[in-house]
Amino acid sequence: MHRVIVIGSVNHDRIWQLLDPLTPGGRLRFSSREMHLGGGGFHTGSQLLDLGADVALVTRVMQDEQGQAVLNAVRAMGFDTRHVATLPGKTEPLEILLEPNGERTILGPADRSRAALSAEGPLGGDAAYLNAVLLEEGLVAKLDDIRLVVSQLPLRPATPRPADYVVTSRDDMGEELPDVWHRAADLAGSRLKMLVLTDGPRRITLYDGFRSIHVDTAPAVQGVSTIGAGDRFAGAFLFELLGGRDAAAAAAEASRLTANWLRRRNA
Repeated sequence: MHRVIVIGSVNHDRIWQLLDPLTPGGRLRFSSREMHLGGGGFHTGSQLLDLGADVALVTRVMQDEQGQAVLNAVRAMGFDTRHVATLPGKTEPLEILLEPNGERTILGPADRSRAALSAEGPLGGDAAYLNAVLLEEGLVAKLDDIRLVVSQLPLRPATPRPADYVVTSRDDMGEELPDVWHRAADLAGSRLKMLVLTDGPRRITLYDGFRSIHVDTAPAVQGVSTIGAGDRFAGAFLFELLGGRDAAAAAAEASRLTANWLRRRNA
């Protein structure tokens, strides 16, 4: 069994199902409002668990009732929580506006904690996945000893970390491919092998700084929530790399697995 260290958030997501698309100056109507577990670390780790990996979370939760509920829930799912820090304070949910076509907009509190993530003790694993902005120096050093590291490309200035693959989406970047590559290289350093650029239902682009490889995606799943889909893709991509697939084959299989998950969740 592969052991994967997942460094990222586990949240309470409050999802507002909108009846109309978001429009500037418009009036929003919603049909439902539900609370679910979410966050980049949660969705990626859940995918890895589903595929049979042993997953250790590096994250933080608050010490209130909601934070304890999160910790109990991920333990029950099978996550290793020895590196989950509990901090004093109140759990604040992320507000997610979900449009009828499945697109989502995330609203986070401005005072959300920006303390660097850390992990006490040994952090051995076959691979690590990061969806985090700030990391303590000791945690970064521990990543040097992990043979496969995949990182999301943060939208804000972030702590550099050694990574073999950096994953992002065209919607998040909106820049020319060489510019995104340079941002990824600044983040990941000399270990960077490839940038993985998703584009919704359109082809995935793999770029190594010199050439691009385009990978066809699985048939699109129309009109369903996209919450967690990108994180699920990243988890499946990492798992397939661990299994020995090359990056193009791993991306294609990750797309197929993500599409299947979307169909099951929204059936």
